[in-house]
Amino acid sequence: MGKTVIVVGASGGIGSEVTKLLLKKGFSVIGTYYKDPDKLKPLEGETNFKSTYCDLQDIKSIQNIEKQVNQIFAVVNCAGIINFEGKSLDEDLETWKRTLAINLTGNYLLAKLFHKKLEQNGRFIMISSTDSYYGGALTASYAASKSGVNSLTKSISLLFADKKIRTNSIAPGWVLTPMTKSNGIEFLNKVASINPLKRNADPEDVAKLVSFLLSNDADYINGQVISLEGGYTNQDPTLLIEEKL
Repeated sequence: MGKTVIVVGASGGIGSEVTKLLLKKGFSVIGTYYKDPDKLKPLEGETNFKSTYCDLQDIKSIQNIEKQVNQIFAVVNCAGIINFEGKSLDEDLETWKRTLAINLTGNYLLAKLFHKKLEQNGRFIMISSTDSYYGGALTASYAASKSGVNSLTKSISLLFADKKIRTNSIAPGWVLTPMTKSNGIEFLNKVASINPLKRNADPEDVAKLVSFLLSNDADYINGQVISLEGGYTNQDPTLLIEEKL
């Protein structure tokens, strides 16, 4: 059996592809789900795969997974949520609390709880977003949580310096997952049209970068937030308006 990697959010659009690729690469994977364990059933036949429940809002849930393992090579957290604000203050505050709990605090808890279980020269990978570079009137909690991930990446790399655990984050742009596909094909085609590569990312694009960061080829990359967006953030969007004048 290969080195063990915990993939948090393995039942999601990105997490499932990360899990499949890592299994193909020979890793042993413990994949977590929150709402829908059935999404992991296709992987249950894999010898090196095990699924388990995880609620990033509940420290006891994370502690339960920590107790199940002896030593692991890496933690890859692909879990995250986005909810629109703009309703009542009470509802927006609940959205804020839940979004930061899952997208940001969850990473902090994973780092603290798995520090002792991670191998020397192991890996800790988080998923940020290009939204961390901007603001959002209706997605303030999401943008703030992902900006927090960017900062946390550097802090955790220092926390893990004693074991030389490489800590990095990936900041994707638009990735074709069930969540983004809910915006409709017409919208996604417009998003792709303003990307220099004229396409949105596939979950496999993220999985390949995760695989690279777990490899020896990424041995000197530490504390970095790596954009994965095909050049989506290369241009001031106001220039697109000016070009049409």
